[in-house]
Formats: sequence, C-alpha cells, structure tokens
Amino acid sequence: MKGRQKTPTTLQILRSTATQAERLRKRQIPTPGAIEEPPDWMTADQKLDWAYAIENAPKGLLRRIDKAVLAGWVVASDTHRKASVAMQQAQLLVKSPKQEVPMQNPYLPIVNRQYQLMIRGASELGFSPCSRARIESGNVPADHASDWEDVAAS
Repeated sequence: MKGRQKTPTTLQILRSTATQAERLRKRQIPTPGAIEEPPDWMTADQKLDWAYAIENAPKGLLRRIDKAVLAGWVVASDTHRKASVAMQQAQLLVKSPKQEVPMQNPYLPIVNRQYQLMIRGASELGFSPCSRARIESGNVPADHASDWEDVAAS
C-alpha cells in the first residue's frame, strides 16, 4: 500500500522551529543544471510543447534530472491532442465494423489515458495548482517579507 505523500521540505521548514528548520536547510541538496533543450527524437510539435512547458513552468524549478518526466508529459500531451482531433472527426458512438452495433469511439480510451498521464506528470513537475502551492509555499518574495513588520509597527 502506498501511504501518504511526503511533505515537501520547504513546507517542513515553514512548519518547524528555528532549530529544526536550520537542520532541514542543511539537508537540502541543490540539483544542478537547468533543463534546456528537448531530446533530438521529438517531433516538431513535441518540441513546441517542450518550449511551452519550459517557458511557463515555475521559474528555476525544472532541472536536468527532470528531463525524462517532462518528455513523458510532452509525449502524452501530443498523443492526447492527436487522438482528440481524430475523435472529433466521428461521433462518440460508432458502429462496430463486423456486427454493426453501436460501440464507443476507439479514440476515447486513448484520449482518457493520455489525459491521466498528463495529470500525473503535471503534478510531479509542478504544473498543477496544488503542486505549485506545495512548491511555492517556501518562496516568499523579498518585497513581501517585511509585511508583518509593517503591521507590528503600527
């Protein structure tokens, strides 16, 4: 059985005492190298999706180690788009080739499965609102750091 997901270190730091937070900060290992170029084997459409993801991902989040996960998300996104276009050319119910009985469009399971893969990858990469909240909770902008000091002074 899987159990609960681990709490991100940044959230642990926010919720801990000063001593515990210092210990957690020392434990953090920076991951080197920002992710840049897509793999050579990707199609032109997939490379466009790659560039879109890099441009719109939370700043400084994606690293070289995330290349395979991002590639999986890009391929799932591309396959989802192609299956969706193919599905739009027919109805949700089509006739089976042999028995002429109504059946679900064969592209529908492909669309649904690729969407599930995209959501799973998006969660891992910080693309979903919930995962962004987990990631960004520890990154307080410098201009907002003194807001509580202003309130306390008044």
